[in-house]
Amino acid sequence: MSSNFDVHAIYRLMHDNHIQFSYKGPITQEVLISLGDTIKEKLHREDCDAKVVRRVFSVLVEAAHNILKYSTEKTYMDESNKATGIGLIGIGKTEADLFLVFSGNIVSPGEAKAVEEKLVHINQLTRDELNKSYQQQLKQGTIASDGSAGLGLFEVARKSDRPMEYNFSPLEDGNVFFELKIYVKVED
Repeated sequence: MSSNFDVHAIYRLMHDNHIQFSYKGPITQEVLISLGDTIKEKLHREDCDAKVVRRVFSVLVEAAHNILKYSTEKTYMDESNKATGIGLIGIGKTEADLFLVFSGNIVSPGEAKAVEEKLVHINQLTRDELNKSYQQQLKQGTIASDGSAGLGLFEVARKSDRPMEYNFSPLEDGNVFFELKIYVKVED
C-alpha cells in the first residue's frame, strides 16, 4: 500500500532544520498549557537558563495567541460554540546560541496588511524606542475589540534578539499564509 504521504520527508525536514518541537492544529488554552509544559521540560533537560526558558515560552504563547485570534481557518472545539484558530507553531535551535520560535497560519488580506504595517514599524525601532513604545502602549491601556491591548508583537520584539522575520504568501482562495520567525538568544 503506498500513498504520497511521506513521513520520512517530514522527519528529515524537521531534523535538517533543527526543529525540536512543532504542533499544527487548533490553538486552545488546553493545547497551550500542554505545549508549554512539554517545551519547558524539554528546555530544562537541555540545561537552559530559567530566564531563557521563560522568554522562549512567552514568545511561543504570543505567537499562539495571534493564531488563536487572527487565523481565518477555524474550528469549534466544544458546546460553547466558540471558534478557535488553527495554525502551526514550533521551536528549533538554529545555532548554538539561538532558539527559533516560528508560527504560521492563514489570515485575511486585510489582516495581513495590518500585521505587516505593525511588523515594519516595530522592526524599525531601536531597542530604546521599542521599550518606550511598549511602555506608552501599556500606559494608554487601550483595549481592542478582540480584548487585547495590542502588545503582543511589541512583547515578542522585546524578547527577540533580531528583527522579527515574516512572510505573507497569497493563497488561491484570496487569503494569505502568514509566517513569523522570532530568534531568542540562549544566553544573555
